[in-house]
Amino acid sequence: MLLLVTSQQNIPIAIEYPKSKGFEVQSIILPDDNKSVYLELILTNNRFSDVFTSLVQDIIDHIKNLETEKQAVSVFFGRLLKWQQFLDQYDPEGLSSEAQRGLYGELWVLRKFLLPLLGAKKSIDSWKGPEKYPQDFKFVKTAIEVKTTISKQHEKLTISSEQQLDDTGIDYLYLYHISLINGVTDGETLPEVVESIRTIIKDDFEASKKFEESLITAGYINAHIDRYMGVFYIIRNRNIYKVAEGFPRIIGKNLVNGVGDVHYTINVSECNHFTVPEELLIKCLRGD
Repeated sequence: MLLLVTSQQNIPIAIEYPKSKGFEVQSIILPDDNKSVYLELILTNNRFSDVFTSLVQDIIDHIKNLETEKQAVSVFFGRLLKWQQFLDQYDPEGLSSEAQRGLYGELWVLRKFLLPLLGAKKSIDSWKGPEKYPQDFKFVKTAIEVKTTISKQHEKLTISSEQQLDDTGIDYLYLYHISLINGVTDGETLPEVVESIRTIIKDDFEASKKFEESLITAGYINAHIDRYMGVFYIIRNRNIYKVAEGFPRIIGKNLVNGVGDVHYTINVSECNHFTVPEELLIKCLRGD
């Protein structure tokens, strides 16, 4: 439970108190103190206890240094809405295996490739995957979509929409494919790549703050670390493809009216002649 006490005048008029699958807010006014409001945040389902712990800590971290009660109340409700969206979208027990791999791949590219090249602010600002942009990383002229797969003889890449590989309005669109194998005890875990990025960007407050927000938006919270620590990833192979005319894809201009919500797969072998060296992508990003 979290209890926030404030003056009634700090509560927005006709506010609708957030209520989600795992928590609710109760407003209490005591008979002998009708000027104050007690905002009680309570857990309503024990299945959400791990998430609730992270939620409470997140609220405390965001309001503890604020100067006024009014600011604290505003941030309190803002964070609740953020977590309400989290609980509406994600399982309270953590990310699926596929989602873990996908997030690992995006973070691996961020750490290994973008941070050394572009620095903390530009790299973190470019990470759009958690925000459900068509591509995972977006710059002024360049976009990068990361696909992470578990190694099989005939690998396929799953494309989630007709926009994902559509280069309309983008000068340079690249598909960064990472092929993983699961290690038994060797390799790197998702929490380890998260912590390594936190260490790299720790001196940039704004980048660190945005990174933490993006992690939550992506469905990653510290309460689930123990569930992820037993899954090890080893990079088997990685390739960069330039998405251009002739690339195997479905894009909006190819669809007839009435067709939407397109999902399809691409055989990796059909992308080989679109392979480009890492240096070409580096050149594009440096000029962006």
